[in-house]
Amino acid sequence: MAVQPSKTLGVLTKNMILVVEDDAPSGRAIALALKTAGHEVMNAGDGTEALELLSMHDFELVITDLLMPNLSGQNLINTIRLKWPHMPIILTSGYLSKDLGKAIIDGTAAFLQKPFTPTALLMTVERLLPKANY
Repeated sequence: MAVQPSKTLGVLTKNMILVVEDDAPSGRAIALALKTAGHEVMNAGDGTEALELLSMHDFELVITDLLMPNLSGQNLINTIRLKWPHMPIILTSGYLSKDLGKAIIDGTAAFLQKPFTPTALLMTVERLLPKANY
């Protein structure tokens, strides 16, 4: 089954999504799935780069890995919540820590367990983006 792009009244709507992933092949795979679905995507290799991009662009969603150099996904989420409190966030990881579990329970972030399918990714993105875009 082909992935359908986001539409509003039959017109393609592009949402700007930031993908934060230190593993370049994983970041490219996530970006490809999102672009195929009609989203605009920018990639960051770590949390520090992500914060720079967030300060320069208007993103509708952030997808971030948990374990990264320089600034972890958990610290990135904490900073995003201070500066952009309503930003939807998807956190990805191969494991679930106690602190991460608390963030998910508190509604701070949605969680995707690695490895995940493009379908699971896109379903989570659709759930978190503003409903007017779907």
